Amino acid sequence: MRHYLDHAATTPLLPESREAMLPWLGPVANASSLHSEGRAARAAVDSARQAIAECIGCLFGEIVFTSSGTEAANLALIGSALANSNPGRNRILVGATEHHCVLHCTPLLQRLGYLVDEVPADRESRIVPGALCELLGDDVLLVSVMQANNETGAVNETRELAAMAASSGALFHSDAVQTFPQRFVFAGDLVSMSSHKTYGPAGVGALYIRAGTKISPVSLGGGQERDMRAGTENVAALVGFAHAANHFRNNDFGSEMRAARDALAAELLLHGFEATVRHGPILPGHFHCRCPGIDSERMLIRLDRAGVSASSGAACSSGSLEPSHVLLACGYTPKEAREGLRFSFGKDATVEAALDAARLVIDVAERIKRGRH
Repeated sequence: MRHYLDHAATTPLLPESREAMLPWLGPVANASSLHSEGRAARAAVDSARQAIAECIGCLFGEIVFTSSGTEAANLALIGSALANSNPGRNRILVGATEHHCVLHCTPLLQRLGYLVDEVPADRESRIVPGALCELLGDDVLLVSVMQANNETGAVNETRELAAMAASSGALFHSDAVQTFPQRFVFAGDLVSMSSHKTYGPAGVGALYIRAGTKISPVSLGGGQERDMRAGTENVAALVGFAHAANHFRNNDFGSEMRAARDALAAELLLHGFEATVRHGPILPGHFHCRCPGIDSERMLIRLDRAGVSASSGAACSSGSLEPSHVLLACGYTPKEAREGLRFSFGKDATVEAALDAARLVIDVAERIKRGRH
């Protein structure tokens, strides 16, 4: 029996979402066409947009569909920078523990003439409100802080941070890929979301743009998405996205995930693993830890062979895992930052399966330690 404990990376497609997509996987008209087939496709896209808007409580026209959460975040940051007409607002603040889809915008933003500063995080990867307050000023155009960290699961106080940004006249973008729709927090002017983290299909995401917020498109073409994002809409994927979002809007699996997560965490902590997040709010399905003395690359390869799918949350480069930029930002050494392990549970999590997975993880760690001596 394999244990898939990497739901923070991607979730399996919900069977009901697959069924909803089937009618749109055959020959489907372009949603921009005026004939009856095109109007049917447009109606499906509009229905999906309405569903996502209702999930977060915004207006229909405030949702722009994208190909992913990454594209949505890129559009939020780069689109805001391109639309800015105030040369005095030439600084952008990003959380030090943000996803790479935000952090890797920095070189382009700098080429556009912006200064990009990172807001420090605490030991548990949460952005420090006081540090943001010190960095804010009337020269800041935009602040970007994720709602929950994709590696550790630690939840940021985005309402407080968004209010701080607004008080200085800055826009606020929040990456809600890990929280949408069940743990979603409505805060700020721009919010990026993704389908495949909520049992929808991969290759589709969305950006909430508060009415009146100035954004310039970063892709040009046929004027789709009200000129905000060019490209023919993937009707089937949007239908699946909306169906999955609605499913999780109406069903909360947090208690099951939390129980399984806590069972695995308790066992690992008894056997020398160290949790990186011990206090404050955390997503119910996340457990991030270190096994001191064992690098995550070695651990993950052995876990895969043993039947446990997990991750480190670190970027993969040239076949080797780099130190986690999140743990480095939290103050861990490069050696410690190579030891991070992320176990993330899904809606079908059970305590029994979690305990079996914990047994396998502990066995792998002990075998690695014995092999070293």
